[in-house]
Amino acid sequence: MSPESSDFRQRLAAANVRIQHGNDERAAGADDKARAIAEEAARRGRGGPRQLAEELGVSEKTISQAIARARRAPAPVRTLPAGTLERLLATELETVPPLTALEWKALAWCIRGTAIDIAWIEQPGQLLADEVEDAELDGDLDPAVLAEACRGLSRVQALAVIDACQRDDLAALPVKE
Repeated sequence: MSPESSDFRQRLAAANVRIQHGNDERAAGADDKARAIAEEAARRGRGGPRQLAEELGVSEKTISQAIARARRAPAPVRTLPAGTLERLLATELETVPPLTALEWKALAWCIRGTAIDIAWIEQPGQLLADEVEDAELDGDLDPAVLAEACRGLSRVQALAVIDACQRDDLAALPVKE
């Protein structure tokens, strides 16, 4: 399989993961809404569903469907708020030691040519360093210096750098003048 095909498949898989996450969030939101309607209808007692239908401008059937959905819905799962991971990674990028623009471009090139999977969670900085040392970089770059910079990253910093490089958001990375 060519590197371009592998990159395409990785990007396609990542997009499918995001779509599934969105679908899961949408379903969880609908369950939450149904539970809120069911709880309010029960709190209001007899005639509560009719009152809610009028108040919300929907049919009584819609309210009864929401109540039925609430009964079938799994117990709510406590998760971090949406966007927490993105905010964490953006915050970590602020703590990453700066590299030159040329070094960031070389690192991004290495990352985009690498199959990064769940195993990278354990030692992403070391694995990045290994990739840099194995890469054929421009003559202007010292792979040993770039690899050492990768080894110096914390786990979350390294994952934030990988994320920025995979999204081709090199502007988010701190540049040394």
